[in-house]
Amino acid sequence: MKRPNFLPQIAALVLALGLLPACEQAVPSDGKVEASSKSADAGGSTRSERCRARLEKESGGRIVGGEPARPRSAPWQIAIMSEPDYSEAERRFDATLEDGDECKSYLLEREDFELAHKCGGSYIGDGWIVTAAHCVVGIKAPDGNDSNAIKHRHLLLGTQNLTVQDGKFDIGAVVVHAGYSRDSKMDDIALIRLRDDDETKKRLDALIADGRLSAIDLMRPDDRDFDQKEELRVTGWGYMGQRNADRDWQRLRDSSGELQRRPAALQQLSISYLDDQFCEEQFVDYGGGSLCAGSLISDGTVGGGKDSCQGDSGGPLTRLEDGGRRTLVGLVSRGKGCGAPGVPAVYVRVSHYAAWIDEAKRAARMSTVTEWPRAEGPER
Repeated sequence: MKRPNFLPQIAALVLALGLLPACEQAVPSDGKVEASSKSADAGGSTRSERCRARLEKESGGRIVGGEPARPRSAPWQIAIMSEPDYSEAERRFDATLEDGDECKSYLLEREDFELAHKCGGSYIGDGWIVTAAHCVVGIKAPDGNDSNAIKHRHLLLGTQNLTVQDGKFDIGAVVVHAGYSRDSKMDDIALIRLRDDDETKKRLDALIADGRLSAIDLMRPDDRDFDQKEELRVTGWGYMGQRNADRDWQRLRDSSGELQRRPAALQQLSISYLDDQFCEEQFVDYGGGSLCAGSLISDGTVGGGKDSCQGDSGGPLTRLEDGGRRTLVGLVSRGKGCGAPGVPAVYVRVSHYAAWIDEAKRAARMSTVTEWPRAEGPER
């Protein structure tokens, strides 16, 4: 006799009582949830509390685990794009490769905007964007030679959909924190300056007047501290498939073997501010200027299926202030996998870099990628 499966009914009851936020309401299509390796505190906890913790921990999600952002809810969000110029020979070659081949880019399966999108960022006013340093260094030209973001990247402003192209802007200047390196991954912050000409200013003013673009305020060192487990919001156009922390995945495939895809519409996700210890246990390169955040569930551990992912880098982590306005508190920086159970993510703590941002603006030079504080040797 087949044993009846009561989990869908339990899930429906939990949802009906409003005990789970919207992003955690999905259950696998077959209704099965495997036993969790961790459960809520057995001492005094009820059966419903244990089931709720297991449901939260094991339910999957497709940012990862987010939902489409409301129209014009993030008018400061920008996209850093490339100009993917694949020849017919490259496209034919790609089509001949087997799935999972390290050379395969799935050019036929993915839309042009997916191939072009690289990172996110936030508009902070007066033609300035803040993003992650790793989004604007190590740039290659289509022929594989070293280049820079000014020559081979552009921005999309004033849109939450990557198929809308009337907000395309050229990059005028870049300032990268001199302390950033791909080895340590600390000081992962950079500024982008739009071109300083009449046409650029006119187009910016038009987007602002139409309500499509507005600057977001930065968290400053003297602003209120974070509440314990405070709810934060991350937005972006990154990959949507969950990926294991141990990276046992094929190139451009998620943990389920599905092709990683980028959405056209901006995605948003609510996560929690976490104590530093959550990230110190997972990352050796965690310290000053870092912020820890993740999906904290009922049993006090970090859940899976809700996370920022590749392509969200540099994008905004915000919190809600009095009066309904949002403040930029972090930048998507790094993690282990995407939505892996038990693994939080590391964000750049914006308030830590308030002085650097002010100084970097003064250090910027048009048509140049500048390191600040200024390093010895030639500029990049």
